[in-house]
Amino acid sequence: MKQKQRRIIIATGLVLVGGLCLLAAFTALGSSLGLWFFMSGSPPERATPALRQPTRAVALAPTFTPTATPTTILTATPSPTATPSPPPTATFSPTPLPPSPTPEPPTATSPPTQAPPTATPEPTATPQPGYPFAIAETAGFPTNHESFDVYVAITDADNKPLSGYRIQGTHSSGLQVDSQVSAGDWTVNSGAMHYKGGNVKYEAPNSPGGMWTLQLVDEANQAVAPPVEFSFDKGSPTWYFLLYRQE
Repeated sequence: MKQKQRRIIIATGLVLVGGLCLLAAFTALGSSLGLWFFMSGSPPERATPALRQPTRAVALAPTFTPTATPTTILTATPSPTATPSPPPTATFSPTPLPPSPTPEPPTATSPPTQAPPTATPEPTATPQPGYPFAIAETAGFPTNHESFDVYVAITDADNKPLSGYRIQGTHSSGLQVDSQVSAGDWTVNSGAMHYKGGNVKYEAPNSPGGMWTLQLVDEANQAVAPPVEFSFDKGSPTWYFLLYRQE
């Protein structure tokens, strides 16, 4: 924009100087023509002064020389303009992100442990007060006999066999079977594989499947111990051991 203004000022000065020059030339030319007309129509005696007039006119011509004002305008040096300083550049420092959490290694999952097979609990009688004998032990073992067999030990508190007692058995179908009277010694045993000794054996040959309820009685046929139940399955027969101990 300032460069354009400077060019306009220079062009205006040149126009002014040219105009002044043209005005001076026109003035000088007009004076010479008038003098020439004057001299050509005047008497001869005026010829001499007329010849001196152009010299005076030529001498006056420099008075119309343009003033130095346009020159001053042409040679004027524009003042330097201040160069705007670039704005300071902001330095951007990105904020570091927090470190990503380290994934935990997968935890090895142990295979579920299978609970060992639960052994079928042997039937036990509910203790009832007033009986002189208590059921101290029951056990069951597999067999291939189709008879319902129970090896019974009837002892005192010192584990000595007692005689005069017997077992009454009642099947769930209504069948009833009684054992022989117990001996005062260890007269029966189950064998070497699962050895159990007793002094009486309860046996129901060719027993049907179902539940047997056993009751210990004395010589007067009175119950002297709580009743106890045993199951019998012909497809998987079992023999049992039963220990009565005197209180």
